[in-house]
Amino acid sequence: MGNGQEVWIISGVPAAGKTNTSKALAKTFAKAAVVSRDELQAQIISGNVWPDGRPTSEADLQIDMNVRNQCALANSYLSHGFVPICDDVVSKNQLDIYLSELKTAAVYLVTLNPPYTVVTQRDAGRPPDDRFGNTERWRLLYQIIETLNGVGLWFDNSNMTVQQSVGYILDNKTKCLVS
Repeated sequence: MGNGQEVWIISGVPAAGKTNTSKALAKTFAKAAVVSRDELQAQIISGNVWPDGRPTSEADLQIDMNVRNQCALANSYLSHGFVPICDDVVSKNQLDIYLSELKTAAVYLVTLNPPYTVVTQRDAGRPPDDRFGNTERWRLLYQIIETLNGVGLWFDNSNMTVQQSVGYILDNKTKCLVS
């Protein structure tokens, strides 16, 4: 299955710290790239339906497509000696796609799981255009990530700096392995 390199998946609800943690984790490797599903979604200029958009059938199709696109990019980075770090809100169904599409035997999953009160506070501190602010959707996303409860490394990063979170992840690397 590929060249034996590793792929990391950083999951959590919006404002859990996925992007900052992914970027900081990437800096611990000699060659690494962050592949964000949100950034792939934003590349759709016409016909873009975000995960909480309508029609839901199109939103679901674009979620699936963008997870597969993350895998394609991750595989390209792997083939060139980079460690890909995928940033996403990951469900059981999406993890199944990652595991079937990634060309490596070493897939690591980390779910950042701060309490709801913490993510809403963090979100309120973001610039207005970057805020998530959808209470109903947050509750749904917590349910979605719960489909993987106990799979990979789960932790509450609310009282940690980004660097402490990365240190905790690397200190617990064996717990992160899901493939």
